Order: sequence, then C-alpha cells, then structure tokens
Amino acid sequence: MTRTKVLEYRPDIDWLRAVAVVSVIGFHYELPGFGGGFVGVDLFFVISGYVISRLIWTGIQSDSFSFIEFYERRARRLLPALYLMIVVTGMVAWFLAPPGDYRMFFGSAISTVLFSSNVFFWSQTGYFDLPTIGKVLIHTWSLSVEEQFYFLFPVVTWLWSRLFPDPTSKPSLGLVILGTIALCVLDELWIKQSPSTAFYIAPLRAWEFLIGSIAFFLHRWSPVGSVTRLAFAAAGMVSMLLAVVIFRAETRFPGLHALVPCVGAAVYIVAFNQEKGRPGLPFSELGAFLGRLSYSLYLWHWPVFVLGRAALPLDVATSAAATVGLLLCSLLLAYLSYVIVERPARARTVWGGVRGSPVIAGIAAVMVAVGVHGVAHDGYADRFPQSQARMLRYDSRTMEPFYRAHSCFLQPDEPASAYDFEACLKPAANKRNILLAGDSLAAHYAWALRSYLSSDAYHLLQLTSGGCPPFVELKLSSSRNCNDVNQLLRDQIKAHRFDAIILSGNWRAYLETYGRPPARRVDGYLNALLAVAQETGVPVLLLGPSIEFPVPLASTLFNHEQTHVPIGNSLVPKDASFEADDRLREIARAYPLVQYVSILDTICSKRRCPLTIDAETPIVWDTIHFTPEGSRFVVSQLAPQLDAFLRRLEQPSETGTNELMAGDGPAATRNLTPSRVQ
Repeated sequence: MTRTKVLEYRPDIDWLRAVAVVSVIGFHYELPGFGGGFVGVDLFFVISGYVISRLIWTGIQSDSFSFIEFYERRARRLLPALYLMIVVTGMVAWFLAPPGDYRMFFGSAISTVLFSSNVFFWSQTGYFDLPTIGKVLIHTWSLSVEEQFYFLFPVVTWLWSRLFPDPTSKPSLGLVILGTIALCVLDELWIKQSPSTAFYIAPLRAWEFLIGSIAFFLHRWSPVGSVTRLAFAAAGMVSMLLAVVIFRAETRFPGLHALVPCVGAAVYIVAFNQEKGRPGLPFSELGAFLGRLSYSLYLWHWPVFVLGRAALPLDVATSAAATVGLLLCSLLLAYLSYVIVERPARARTVWGGVRGSPVIAGIAAVMVAVGVHGVAHDGYADRFPQSQARMLRYDSRTMEPFYRAHSCFLQPDEPASAYDFEACLKPAANKRNILLAGDSLAAHYAWALRSYLSSDAYHLLQLTSGGCPPFVELKLSSSRNCNDVNQLLRDQIKAHRFDAIILSGNWRAYLETYGRPPARRVDGYLNALLAVAQETGVPVLLLGPSIEFPVPLASTLFNHEQTHVPIGNSLVPKDASFEADDRLREIARAYPLVQYVSILDTICSKRRCPLTIDAETPIVWDTIHFTPEGSRFVVSQLAPQLDAFLRRLEQPSETGTNELMAGDGPAATRNLTPSRVQ
C-alpha cells in the first residue's frame, strides 16, 4: 500500500489555529476582552475533527490509508514536544513546588503520558480553580481528549466507509449530523448531572470533533464566489469572537453554548473549502506563523504563567509588566520547541538509525517510572527543612477526615445519596442536638466544634456540601447534591429535629455571585432560610465571613521562607470579606432568634489577622479554609459567644427570645467579643 496522499496546505486553517491559541492564552493570562477565551480549546477540537477526517477519508478513497502510519504520524506530531515541556516543567517545579503540589504534578504527568490527564483532572479539580503548581499540567486535559479521539476515530471512520463509501451522501451526512446533535444534547443534559464530567470526558466532547468532520463533508456544497466566501468567513469569525468576548467562566459550558464557537469555526472552514479562487487573508504571514506555533504555544503558555507567577512576589506577578514578560517568554520557548523538537520530529521517521516510535515509547516508559517514584515519595518533601514541610502538610486530601468528607460533607460531584443520614443527621436522645449547616466553610469548624462541645450534653449534627450556599430557595445546577441538601435542610428545620443551628458559608463569594445590584439576591436567599428557622423557633448562631487571603497562605509563607522574596500585601485579608461581614450583620439584625458572630472582629485587629498558630502551622491551609489547629484556635476565641448561645438553649424559649432581642443581637455579640488576637 502506498503512503497516505500529501494534502494541500490551507493557510486559513493556520489562521484559525492562531485565533484558538490566542483566545486560550488571553483567557489564562487574564487579559481584558478574553473572558470566554477558553472556547479556543473547542476551536482546536473542531480543527482536529476537520483535519483528521480530511486525512483519513482522502487516504481511504485513494486506497493509501494506513493505521500504523496514521498513529505513528500523530505520535511524532504531538509527543516529543509534549515530553520536553513536561520534563522542563518538572525540573523548574523542583525548586518551587511544595511537596503536595509536586506529588500532584507527578500524578498529572503520568496521566498525561498515558493520554488520560482529562480523567485525572476530572477526578481532582475544577478547571476554573486557583492556578497552583500542582495543576501546572491541567491544560493537557484537552490533548488527552484529542489523543483519545485519535485512537478511536480512524477505526470508526474505516468501518463507516464500509457502509458509506461516499461520506457526503445524504444518508451518511444525515446520520452524522443527527449523531452530532444527539451528542450535543447529551452533553447539555449532563451539565446538570455533573458539570466537570461534561467538561472533561471525551465522549461528551465528541460532537465538537464531528462538527469539524461535517465541515469537511460539506466540501462539495462550499461557496465559490469571493463575496459569499468572505461573508461566510466573516460570519464564522464573528461567532467565534463573540464567544471569546461575551462568555465567562461561570457560563454554562460546554453544551449548547459551545455551539456558538464550534459552528462559527465550521462556517469559517467551509468558506475556504474550495481551493480554486480561495481569497487571501489579512496579515497572512502573522496568522501562518502563530498557527504553526500554536501547538507549542499551547504547551508552554500555562507552565510559564503558573511557574512564573509562583517565582515572583504577588505585587510583581500580577503587574502588566510581568504579564508581558511571561507572554514573551512563552513565545520564545514555543519557538525554540517548534524549531528544535516539533518540526524535526514531524519531518523524520528515523532518528539516528532508529525508528521514532520505539524511541517515543521508551521515553514514555521512563517518564512514567519517574512519575510513579515521585508520587510514591510524596513529592520529595525531604527537599526542604522539616519545619517548611510541616507548614505544607495539609491539603484537600489530608483534610477529608476533619471535614467528615463523603458522609457528612459532600463534594459537588457526589450524589445526595452519598450523604450518611444515620451518622450525620440522626438526633441523640437526652442531649442538645445542634446542626452545623452550610458549605466547606461550615465543615471546617466541624472538628473543633466536636472537640469543644461536651459530648455528655451536646450532639453535633452535620449537613454540609462543598460550594453549596445554604439557601433553601436557590436552585444550583453546578452541584449534583446541593438542591437536595438544601431541601433536606428546610425539611429538618420545619420538623424541628434539633435544638439549634450553627450556620456558616462563603458569604463573600456568595455576595459577589448572587448579590450584585439591583437584585441583591443574597438578602432574599438568606432571609428565606432564617425566616424558616424563626417561624419554627429554632435559634441560629450565624458565623460571619472567614479570613480570606488573596493567595494560598501556606505556600506563600513557604515560598517567602525559601526564597525571601518580598510578599507585599499578599497576606492582608481581602477587604471584601470585611464588607460582607457588615452586610451579614445587618441581615441578622432583623431576626430575634439569630445571634450573629463576627469571626473577623473576634480574631483580627485593624484588619490584620493571625497567619500562623505556631511556627509550623498556618491558620488556613489554602486561601480560606482553616487547618485543624486553626479551626480549634478560632473556636476557642469564640468561646464567650458560643457559651452565651449554649446558655440560651437551656432557658425557656420565651426568655431566650427576649434575651436575644435585648439590644439588637449584634450589640450583644460585640459585648461578648474577647480581646482581639494580635
């Protein structure tokens, strides 16, 4: 069998690649006007669907397609440059990454080499979470989706060609379009069930590749007139750029919203399908240059951003000058990678007398072995002094027992059925039953409250869900369990199955998400919950906003001790938390049975809050969640307010209500506030 036919070069495809990679970089680098730049990944999926369909069908119809040649060509095209990026990133991260982050890096590197990093990050994190060194390879999720597509699509296409030798026939094209629509609808429906699954998992993204295939199949119907072709191209470009400019991280995505950039990309491709009379593009050399570099640019831009910012003080890292510098560094590394590795690997099948595929396989095996060793040794914590390593000993994994994760505290992707009603919400006889309710900022008090409350007199129940506002009237699509958890909370309050509620949440975030004028919806949501408790006669201890730092506290303290770079105001709590504190105080004032406690007033002085509990223990382990020691410290500082609240539970309800009404609640709380921590 002859080698696969060499296809004509299409400069418009490189232009589309340039648009895609610039969009992604603009989004990741937080440039103005790129709020929806993440759709650049979807553009890449459409491009891949078009290019691979064109390559395979041309080979099949000329009887020159070879599975072995196809897979080898893909490996040489993608893997050498990818491996170089992983190795260099790992070497730099050795000097910057805390042990937990470095362990996660090795885990993600293994999954990337094994074409499964989308599954790894789906199980580990959210795409729009804070960038950390542990997530320095998160951008490879899309490469794994493409690689999984490359494995399966040639086989499916070959089988399809046995049924439909002409893929552009009406039956063939109709079935492909119908399948694409079905998969898109399934993706949209899956967002409600599990947003991260809809985002990361390859089968739910397959329809985007199929849109690229459809663009190839429409070749015979593509426009030929210059005016019509330019109109198609302009319409497609406008559709793509609208998504880049208008979409936001909180946009329901992918699903139906992803049709906007994907269909736009397909329309753009169709505009240039006919080779004869193909119009030129403005700035064609620039577009071709960025398009050729697009893969290397995509590989390098995110590690440069994450590691560059980690190495710089916060005040410098977030400056415009630093952003420009990181962009130029990404461009330089991408160019070097393209010239030294990517282009030669694509051009040669034999390196030093050895075929490229065995060399690539050998390098992959070594990288997996190194990654396994790094995971097994917990990110080589012995790189640093013991005191520094202990500063970083807490992460989401080690905190799970303190939160009572997967039973009393659910993650957003866990169904409500995972909640253990018997262990977490069953009242105890002959004790005061107190319910701790809210999100992760309620769960981080659980361990300390269980230690503080006398087990002879009190029983702490827990109903908490990550990222779930305790708003009984809010319907949230980004969590599998939040709506059910809040309905359960409402039912339990109305049934008066406990003596009191301790309520906490990420109030600052919820005020920004749900409380923007003119709606000011947080007041309504929180009022609805407090009104249910008031009507039922259940006292509520409402805990105000927690300390929140603009950067992860533990790793910032670690980096400061390690590198002695200045940290400026990066460890000053966010002003928005104090503003949220005032807002919550006003809301609580209207309810006699609500006692408001300001965490910030209690433990901070003049907006300066404690950073550590001792030399080896930060008060929070990320930006906002208390360490076990931090939680215990805060609860101990709240002892006068807690004790006053507990005493009221012992009194008859009328007396307790009158006492809570004395003053206006917050004033009484202020009188109970202990000396502030310096």
